[in-house]
This record gives sequence, structure tokens and C-alpha cells, in this order.
Amino acid sequence: MISEALFPRWRPMADVRPSSASIELEPGGLRLRWLGTAGYIVETARTVVLIDPFVSRPSLGKVATSRLKTDRAAIDRYVPKVVDVVCCGHAHYDHLLDAPTIAATRSAQFMVSATGAAFARAENVDREKLVVVPAAGRTLTLGDLEIRFISSLHGKIFFGQVPAPGTLDVAPKLPAHAWDYKMGGAFGIWIQAKKADGSPGASLYHNGSADLIDAELTGLHADVLVAGLAGRQGTPDYLARLVRGLSPKVVVPTHHDAFFAPLAEGVRLLPGIDLRGFLQETQSLLPHATRITPEYGEEIIVPADDPRAAKLRSGTGFVV
Repeated sequence: MISEALFPRWRPMADVRPSSASIELEPGGLRLRWLGTAGYIVETARTVVLIDPFVSRPSLGKVATSRLKTDRAAIDRYVPKVVDVVCCGHAHYDHLLDAPTIAATRSAQFMVSATGAAFARAENVDREKLVVVPAAGRTLTLGDLEIRFISSLHGKIFFGQVPAPGTLDVAPKLPAHAWDYKMGGAFGIWIQAKKADGSPGASLYHNGSADLIDAELTGLHADVLVAGLAGRQGTPDYLARLVRGLSPKVVVPTHHDAFFAPLAEGVRLLPGIDLRGFLQETQSLLPHATRITPEYGEEIIVPADDPRAAKLRSGTGFVV
């Protein structure tokens, strides 16, 4: 259990939870399921992608004092049995810890920075499955989608600093402490589905940490913006710059939850996270966009031809 005072529960308002019992995934559309923190399951009609999957969620005490291990039971419970590719936007523990184990046990491709690849090799991920992303980014075409890593920046969290900066060529002794997981460069992750005829479908931009390089978004559009909030206050005009670059039709906040307790306990906010203010700013900047705040595991269905009609599919979710 974690403190209600320090990590208050989030009780979302109805206007940011558009729901439907009948909406289904169609070719060219996207289905998103939040795994907590910055983690998402993103599915098309034929392909399953994991972004920053982190479901072990060790307690704050363990993070501060212990070497961190993956929770295999949590992975088995929350992660699909079939995964085509695992993507990590940077290599901090709350993005990378579980990813090598998932990639290895699901025989998935693993798209990650050189620092992330060092951890993957240390955990015996098949080297032929590694897609190492250089600082300039990389594109992967897989099944009915395209994945593009976009050079980005990490938000400033503690006293105006990026936590655990730096890179690694060789992973430290595993299991490792939280501070051993160096950032290793930061990337936004852009995904576009393809319709049955091969034409472009719905697109998504996942910004797992609250900063960006504006020039990298030039000419890039995303129907769905998944915007990381941790560190938002340290990035001037954060949302306005993302919106100006991407012109999204749907906005989904992420990385606003306290990730020190099991997913089954429900969503609690990190200290200093102004989620309500973010949603109000979204409404001001994008008055016609759809805003969605899911609970853990709830399905968001994004139609290819009308992304603004995105809905939470009723009756889904992990919390019991």
C-alpha cells in the first residue's frame, strides 16, 4: 500500500472518459491499453507493439534500497502472450526494467537505444532481435504499421535536472539499482497503422518524457498524442509546442501515476502532477480534440477515418 496523502487517487471526470460498448478495432485503426507509468500496449489489426512496458512496480522502499527484479507474475498477468516488438523511448528503470524479459519470453523484436541494448544483451535477449536505435533515430516497418524513433529530450525532474543521465556500453551487474539505469538518450515514438489497402491509417506519437526537440517534429503529424507529464513544469510551453508540431485530434496523458504499487490498486497521482491543469490546457489549445484519461488496462479504440471518435471500450481494464 502507498500513502493516500502523498499519492492521491485520481478520479477522472466524465468529460474525459468518452465510452462505448460497441466500438471495435478495424484495419487502419489503433487499440491502446495503458500499462501504467509510460507503458502502453498498442495494437493494429495484425501487429502488437509494447511501448515502455513496466508492470513490476517495486515499492518506493525497494527502489531506494534494493536491486530491482522483474515480477514474472505481473508480466504473465498484464502482458499479451503474443508481442511483435517492444520499444523503449529511454532506459530509466521505470521504462526498461521489464522490457528485456518481455522481449525474450515473447520472442519479440526489441527496439531500443544502445544503453537499453546493453541491458538486453545482459539478459540474453536474442541479438538478432535487437534493433539498436542511434541518436539520430530509426524507422522500422513491421506488419501493418511503421514505427519511427524521433530524437527527443528527457524532462527535468529533480531540481531542474534529468535523473540518471549518461549512457552505458555494458550493463552493470544485474539485478541493478534504479540509479544504474542511465537515461541513454531519449526518443519520441511515432506509429502509423496501415489500412487493408496499404494506405495510411491512424497515427500516434508517444512522448514518454516531458520535453522535446521542436525541429524533429517538423512535417510530422499524429492523430493521437500520448503525452508524458512527469517533468512537465520544467519544460516551457510543453504542450503548446507538441500541439504546434503534431496537430493531434486525440490527447491522452501518461506518466502521471505513482508507480510504486501493483496495478490492481488503481491510479494514484505522483506528487506535483497537475493533471487537471493539463486537461484544461488541452481544452484551451485544442477545443475540438478528444481528451481521454483511461484507467489501467482500459481499451482506447481509435478509428482510422475519424480519430476524434476515439472511445474507451466499456467493460475493459485491469483493476479489480
